[in-house]
Amino acid sequence: MKTSDTSKSNILYLDSGSGIGGGQRSLLLLLNLLDKDRFTPFVGCLGDSAFATEVAKTEACVVPLSLPAAHNKTDKVKRFTFSDLLEDIQQLRVILQLHRVVKRHAIDLIHANSLSVALLGGIVARLNRIPILMHKRYATSYGVLDRLCERLLHRVILVSEATRWDFASAAKQTLIYNGVDLDAFQASPKEVKALRTELFGNTSDASILAGVVTRITPEKGIHFLVRAMAELKGKTAIKLLIVGGPYFQKDVDYMDELKQEVADRGLEDSVIFTGFLLDTRIVTSLLDIVLVPSIIPEACPRTIIEAMAVGKPVIATPLGGSKELVTSNTGILVSPEDASAIAEAIIALASDREQLTAMGQAAHTRAVELFSSKKNTALTEAVYTELLMAS
Repeated sequence: MKTSDTSKSNILYLDSGSGIGGGQRSLLLLLNLLDKDRFTPFVGCLGDSAFATEVAKTEACVVPLSLPAAHNKTDKVKRFTFSDLLEDIQQLRVILQLHRVVKRHAIDLIHANSLSVALLGGIVARLNRIPILMHKRYATSYGVLDRLCERLLHRVILVSEATRWDFASAAKQTLIYNGVDLDAFQASPKEVKALRTELFGNTSDASILAGVVTRITPEKGIHFLVRAMAELKGKTAIKLLIVGGPYFQKDVDYMDELKQEVADRGLEDSVIFTGFLLDTRIVTSLLDIVLVPSIIPEACPRTIIEAMAVGKPVIATPLGGSKELVTSNTGILVSPEDASAIAEAIIALASDREQLTAMGQAAHTRAVELFSSKKNTALTEAVYTELLMAS
């Protein structure tokens, strides 16, 4: 049994690391803030991935593993296919790898950052009689995989109430929102001015800047933003920043389609593609309005939390955790797949600077109350301690 005054506990984090999305960024933040006097972090991930490169910049030890890549999610409700399941089953050889890692590094607890690695880690945790928890970062169903995984887990950390449904007993669930380092995430006026100059030159452009900061993929609904911009053309001075890059080939195709639609609609001067930016502090601070037009439920979009951290109002769809994060005094919720509703919401904020400022201030206050990464890291560490003492 682990107690609070024994030597440090070794935690093995598991993430496929096939890309750097919100879940990976949340894990990187946790690794940086983790109490290293109490816990020693090891991160099992794809060794040649961009995520592994970022983990290496922390104090955690990278453990290369042949973990299954993230599922290519396209459906609005069911988020895995039998093809995905077959791919995961083929990864069963990773169990032996994981077992050796647990023995070699005397791992005391496994923290899985996704469902696919939780299934594999859960088997190894059972074999070694150590606790395992999973961060549930999705708000839609994986059906039978959810039910299988729940049996293997000792605890599920929910990132929003939207992830609570149809998964695990209440006793196994703990709600801990994603967090932001509220101090470190602030960008200086000099940094913001430099990015503005880089994007727009030295012109004194008075346009309202709206933007989406996310992985470029169809389920994010970015094409509805392009159509909203087409409706706003000639009506008001708005520029749209599309910040992010693709993961899968379908996402590359989608990016090409977006750029073609921008060209076809004559929006090249008002829609700017910046590409992937790992450090989103500056661009989020530059924006006047942050857009989250997802067409499938997301658990707890980091884009929203980061926008609120720097005092920016959000226009989002009321799916998944977004409807918990965005309140009537911090932003506007619009119907999914409705370009006209998005355009109307943008105009409502762009035409009322006083409301824009008030919503931004309310958003920052809410971020301080709910989304402090220091507070939420401490809550996660408390879960570790509880599980370790019970094991």
